[in-house]
Amino acid sequence: MIQNRLHKRFVELSTPLDCIPTDTVPLIQVLGNIKLIAYDFYGTLFISGVGDIGIDDGNPDSGSLSGAFAGCGIHILQKSAATEGFIIYNRIVSEHINRLKEKGISYPEPDIREVWKQVLNEMSEQKLISYEPDGAIYDLMSVEFEARMNPVWPMPGAIETLLAFRQAGITQGIISNSQFYTPIALEALTGLSLKELGFADTLLHWSFEENMKKPGVDFYKRYLKKVAGFDPSISPDQILYIGNDMLKDIWPAHTLGMKTALFAGDKRSLKWRKEDERCKDLKPDLVVTSLDQIRSAVIL
Repeated sequence: MIQNRLHKRFVELSTPLDCIPTDTVPLIQVLGNIKLIAYDFYGTLFISGVGDIGIDDGNPDSGSLSGAFAGCGIHILQKSAATEGFIIYNRIVSEHINRLKEKGISYPEPDIREVWKQVLNEMSEQKLISYEPDGAIYDLMSVEFEARMNPVWPMPGAIETLLAFRQAGITQGIISNSQFYTPIALEALTGLSLKELGFADTLLHWSFEENMKKPGVDFYKRYLKKVAGFDPSISPDQILYIGNDMLKDIWPAHTLGMKTALFAGDKRSLKWRKEDERCKDLKPDLVVTSLDQIRSAVIL
């Protein structure tokens, strides 16, 4: 089963990462009447080697591509395959993003599997590689490339915090710039299912499924619609959203009336965005340098 294989590959390709401390001073206050806690994933729940996620983010390179080909059993026919493949990849990513922008989506997020399908087909046509074009190869290629390009590891205290809120009966969700492999990585590297970690299935909001991403306010508006469908009694000001980026996380959530917490525990991912007009005077309700600090801010 491809899901099990992808799960296994994340475990095999991942090694522990440590946070890089920041000089941020925490701002903790007690927030009453919080009914839902939603988290960003990359850079908040999980350490991200590049500090972010998105098929047009990070630092993909031909070295990562060569390793991914080997991991997928794809045969390289020309020495220039990885270099040329990298160029093809960047072009096709841009084409997918531009097509979505033409549909009126300001911050598009294509499905990476569709990108890799086109990339590998084009490389095969150009006799750069040879492979068996079954459906699973595009999933596997996505994971092999991502795990090399953007290594991830659970943030210290993440599992304990999630389990504590689950035990307390607090509803939990995710709002994430993501791809199909994001929940797979989460389960593979924590050793627990999404349900066991305390997440409500209908409150997992992945950008690849919506074809849009942060910091688009429409992306967050869609999440609030999911919340209303889950429990109409939950108002935006009863939602605490935790993220590491003032523009992508705090600004849109604050704009829609949610409570916000800036996670400032890892230098790789912390983004104050003070040069941006939207963030210049913006203040989160909480600033935390460790996820367990959230537990002292939410009345259980």
